[in-house]
Amino acid sequence: MKTDKRLSAENFMKLVEVFTANEWEIPNEEAGMESRFNRFCERLCTLDAEEQRLVIELTRRFTAIGGAEYPQLILKLMNRLHSQKLPVFSEAGKVFILPLIAPEDRGRTKSSSVVWYHCREELIRYSLLLADKKVLYHDIEEASQIKNLKTNELVILVDDFVGSGETAVSAVNWFTDSFGTDPKQIIILSIAALEMGIDHVRQKTGVEIYAYYNFRKGISDYYSDDQRVGCLRTMKGIENKLKVSSKFRLGFAQSEALISLIRTPNNTFPVFWKSKDLPSPAPFSRD
Repeated sequence: MKTDKRLSAENFMKLVEVFTANEWEIPNEEAGMESRFNRFCERLCTLDAEEQRLVIELTRRFTAIGGAEYPQLILKLMNRLHSQKLPVFSEAGKVFILPLIAPEDRGRTKSSSVVWYHCREELIRYSLLLADKKVLYHDIEEASQIKNLKTNELVILVDDFVGSGETAVSAVNWFTDSFGTDPKQIIILSIAALEMGIDHVRQKTGVEIYAYYNFRKGISDYYSDDQRVGCLRTMKGIENKLKVSSKFRLGFAQSEALISLIRTPNNTFPVFWKSKDLPSPAPFSRD
């Protein structure tokens, strides 16, 4: 591990504490930028002491989910839903599972397809939630086969993350407009979701989202009024230094997310993922 004169011993030790608490690897002295810890140090060294303290504090509540964790998290979500005995699941005899993809994203590689593939594993297919149902898997190109649903049939759109909810709204609207599906027969399952996105999708489409992790805004929904103003001011200074475009200030749609998955969503604060036009890679790069 290498320190830098711009990263105080106090903040360095706080970062070590956070990495230890989050069970993230702290490398040996030979490690380079392949180490998340070293990338964090490099990013912090571009900030002043107050900005460093804020980023370290936010990192305490940061959730990093690797692709290897997806199957178990999907299974845990399904088992949780089974235990809740929700009518939308218990009354369904036939289920269609598709990746959540907006029409404008068709043909592009999306993480929802990864979740969809995992849902085909025996671990998921024969979970308590699905074991007594006829389950059919369709990719988005086969969605036209799902028409004229019977009352006991359900469409499940799956994804790893719902942020602002705009993609989900677009996907649901395309589905209902194209095939006349009742929104009450569509649900979304996601590994993680922002509460603002869940609310947006519900208001715009009437479709419910069920996620294993539900997150609020990392600053605005966490700190008291005085603290919130100060933290947002400090983050503005950070984003000025990083030359973050207006579209992504505080994360896309000002989401203030604190999460990384197979790919870090742009809803997360850019200090964690922005690498373009900067001298060193970000802790959780989107590249």
